[in-house]
Amino acid sequence: MTTRELDDLVDEILDEKNDRSLIILCSSIIDTQLYDLLNTFFVKSIKKDDNLLKGDNPLSTFSSRIKIIYRLGLIDDSFRLVLDTVRKVRNLCAHSVQLDIKKAPIRDHILFLKKNIEIRSTFKLIKKRYFDNETNKKDEVKSLFITISIILEALLQSINEIKKNETLIKISLK
Repeated sequence: MTTRELDDLVDEILDEKNDRSLIILCSSIIDTQLYDLLNTFFVKSIKKDDNLLKGDNPLSTFSSRIKIIYRLGLIDDSFRLVLDTVRKVRNLCAHSVQLDIKKAPIRDHILFLKKNIEIRSTFKLIKKRYFDNETNKKDEVKSLFITISIILEALLQSINEIKKNETLIKISLK
């Protein structure tokens, strides 16, 4: 993702006014980032129709993508729990007509995310850059999701660097 694409993504999140839409949007972005991580990490199949990550295949769900990224050692257990909490919040939003982020169970999930994300320097930078460190509940949720997304984007960039190095290594072996 380019810097411009990341800025556009953040702008889209910042512009969202509805809590339910915000959570579904951010969860969708994170799910797409998990797809991109795996798609980049995996060796490409020689079969054109062999896509483990889409359709009715084993790694096409948010849950299965979280599990495999953890099992591949790309994230630690605490970040796995964060992503799984995002998935739970998304499911609650997708299956509820009424939603209030200030009430259980969503409030409790958001508190868990905050506890595990606010310790990161990225969260502090996001809060300072976009919210001047004074946030309401919705802004805090936005900060949490933006931080998670940026962490995943940094992970993707690292995987891309490793892939470049693997290509160089293969070239040097010939």
